[in-house]
Amino acid sequence: MTLLRKLRREEGELGLVSALLLLTGVLLPIMFIVVAFARIEQGRLAAAQAARDAVRAAVEAPTATGAQQAADDAIARAQMQSGVPLQLRLEGTFARGTALHAETSAQIDLASLPFIGQLGTITVHGSAAAPVDTYRSLVGDSSP
Repeated sequence: MTLLRKLRREEGELGLVSALLLLTGVLLPIMFIVVAFARIEQGRLAAAQAARDAVRAAVEAPTATGAQQAADDAIARAQMQSGVPLQLRLEGTFARGTALHAETSAQIDLASLPFIGQLGTITVHGSAAAPVDTYRSLVGDSSP
């Protein structure tokens, strides 16, 4: 009988231990997945916002070289604010009535663990377009 009583007493503790092991085995991977998705989404939003800001700054510039410089400055501000390393590609002709297109990309680290290192990277992209105003004056433009 004493053995039966002993087993009944330990049955509750065994259930608690197995529940903790199950929660640890399930919750820890889920927490890492949530953090990875959050990093990806933060990078995607930073890339999209930076593309929009860069193309908007470019179309408001007075010259084509000024447009590239304004776009580069907007990307530098976005990198400082978000902490995400961004690359910019500005395409299009800087002339009245045309559209400029900005495409940004960023390498996002999925996760990093102490003593193990990084678990991988993913590339996210952002793009935006904006028209150059048809009725604006451009420096060095002699067209009516």
